[in-house]
Amino acid sequence: MEHQERESYILQKKALLLQLFLFYYSDVSYDSIVLRSFGFSFDPTCNFKAIVKSKKSHIHKYGTHIFSSSVGVNYDRLDVMGNVNIVWCNTIRGQDFYEPEASMNIYFNGAQFFASGYLEGKHISLKHCPNKKGSTDDLLYHLSENQKWRNINSSAETFVLWLMKLFTSKLNVDMVMGAGINVDYGAKDWTGLMDSLNTDFYQGDYQFSHEIEHYVGKELFTSSMVLKTSGFNFYRSLNRELYEFDPEKSFDDSNSTLYRCVDYLQKKNHTTVITYNYDTNLEYLLKKRGVRYTVVYDDNSFSDQEAQVDIYHVHGLLPYDRYTERKYLDSLVFTEEEYYYLYNNPYSWNIAKQLHDFKFNVCVFIGISLTDPDMKRLLELAKNYLKFNFIFLKKEKGYSETVFRDLTSYFFTFDLIVIWIDEYKEIGDYLDKLA
Repeated sequence: MEHQERESYILQKKALLLQLFLFYYSDVSYDSIVLRSFGFSFDPTCNFKAIVKSKKSHIHKYGTHIFSSSVGVNYDRLDVMGNVNIVWCNTIRGQDFYEPEASMNIYFNGAQFFASGYLEGKHISLKHCPNKKGSTDDLLYHLSENQKWRNINSSAETFVLWLMKLFTSKLNVDMVMGAGINVDYGAKDWTGLMDSLNTDFYQGDYQFSHEIEHYVGKELFTSSMVLKTSGFNFYRSLNRELYEFDPEKSFDDSNSTLYRCVDYLQKKNHTTVITYNYDTNLEYLLKKRGVRYTVVYDDNSFSDQEAQVDIYHVHGLLPYDRYTERKYLDSLVFTEEEYYYLYNNPYSWNIAKQLHDFKFNVCVFIGISLTDPDMKRLLELAKNYLKFNFIFLKKEKGYSETVFRDLTSYFFTFDLIVIWIDEYKEIGDYLDKLA
């Protein structure tokens, strides 16, 4: 996006967030709202429509008008029932704003906002002016963390949960899984996997390792390329490291993140899984539950309409002890060459699937750090100003709250709402509420 276009887009996302919060604040049920990018009558100033079924089964239609400045805004003309007028202002504190007689006006500046007018037949006058300066994305963090905003809506106890329920109830749902999904079983993340493979390869010869790194660097995909081209029995070692778990852990642990994900998949038919993992741990648990699934990992595999779950291994698949079978080895995206070829090929099924689902489905990211620049590039390309995706991130002990607030703002620019958790088991609690 060009700089100006990007600023306009972020403004629209902030406006959407504010309007949805007011529905939450007004005790509108998450399943009573439908968002549309077009109106029922021609209005070139209308950015999007919200259709709400009231508790008395009346249909209310709201047209949202977004302004990047208060200069030139005709508040009298816009003061019509069903109009939601959202205006960026230089300051909120100490200002006298137009008091509408029929519309809803929202004035905001960063984390500060003032809402005045009528929504769902009720008069609302709500001012939020935190002492600390911040962005509207800061506001999202504040609303999700501050106890005073909890349990003001009968359909969800927090605004973030309400948002998740809203979008997962209206759109197809994707679970997007990374290496962190297996952490409960003592499995390795990507860095741990590469460290273990390097240990196997170098056999404790740190001088040899240092000399290799001097020429190719420490970048992990580069390391994998060296391993694969050296004559080292790479795939056998990869297979062993993928399926080497903590012996005290068990797939029967009902509190593990993966187990709780399977609970959700079992209840929520026709959920798609996009996974960056090579292993078949998810498939193993689904099979144990009797859940029918299909696996797509190359150009010759496909989904099945009768399956409850479709699993897309977009970086390839390596089932246990199948490391000599060419069809699996050819599917793996592991080395520098394979990785860059994939992410520079817009016509590959792997990229097409991610782009489509990131843009048109609601995606819930679990076990993903989002440090990969290419994944962020896909999220940037797949932006959709009428929806959000969601990502679970664990708060590390001892980290400053400012870090979490700033990261909330950062991820918001990729259409991602962060759900901050203290323990991984909280992910399952969220999924239970969604299912």
